[in-house]
Amino acid sequence: MTDPTRAAGPAEGGTQDWDQFGPEYDQPPFDGTPRTYVIASLQRSGSHMLGHLLHGTDQLGSPLEYLHPRHLAKWQHLLGEPDPAATLRAVMARRTSPSGWFGVKVHWRHLAGVHEDAAIMDALDPKDWVRITRDDKVAQAVSFVIARQTKSWISFQEVRHEPMYDFEGIAKGVRTFEKQEAAWDAWFAERGITPHVVVYEEMLADPARTVTDVCARLGVPAPATLPDPGTTRQATATNAEWRARYLEESGGY
Repeated sequence: MTDPTRAAGPAEGGTQDWDQFGPEYDQPPFDGTPRTYVIASLQRSGSHMLGHLLHGTDQLGSPLEYLHPRHLAKWQHLLGEPDPAATLRAVMARRTSPSGWFGVKVHWRHLAGVHEDAAIMDALDPKDWVRITRDDKVAQAVSFVIARQTKSWISFQEVRHEPMYDFEGIAKGVRTFEKQEAAWDAWFAERGITPHVVVYEEMLADPARTVTDVCARLGVPAPATLPDPGTTRQATATNAEWRARYLEESGGY
C-alpha cells in the first residue's frame, strides 16, 4: 500500500524519489538547545529554493516543512514519539547544524494551525525569522494553479497533467496570497518582530547575495561558493501567457 504521507509534496502532489524524511537532510547528532529560525512563507513564494540554498551552507540546518500536519504525523510515526512537541524536539536533534541553528519553513496556513499550541511553540522557541515574499502576486497565483493541476510542485517532479487556464482559480489565488501576506504582517506587528525579508524576484536575480545576507543576519560565515539549491525555477512560457491573459481579462489586476 502506498504511504500517503510519503507521496504528499510540499502542498499537494507527489514527491517521487525525493525523501525529505531520509538521511540526506540529517545533520550530525546535536546535543544541546538549538536556536531556531523560521522561514515565514506562502506557497509558490520560492521558499523551497531558499530552504535548500540555506541547507547547502552546512550551517543553517535543513529548513523543511516540519509543521505541515502530514509531515509532523509522519515524523511522529517514524520516531515513535508520544506527541507532536516531543516529535519536533527529536527532529531538532537530528536536523540541527553544528552551528546550533535549526531551520523550519512554515507557510502561513501551517502556523495558523499550531500557533495556539503552547507545547509546540515552546519546543519551537524561534530566535529569528526570515520572511520570503513574492512581489508579483498574479505570477504567484498562476504558479499555484499550474502546480496544483500538474501535481508538479518542485522542478524535479514529473508533470502528471497538462494545465488548463483557469481565470477564477488565479483570481482566488491572488486574493488568498494577499490575505495571507496581511496575516503575516499582523503576526509580526503584534509581536514586535522585524524579520529579515527575502524577495523572491531578488533571490532569482542574485541568489548568492540572498544567502550572504541571511548568513549575516544569523551570524554565520557565508559560504565561499553558492550552494546548489537542488531545484530550479519552474516557470515556462505557459506561466507568462496565463499571467498576460489574466491581466487583460481582469483589467490589469
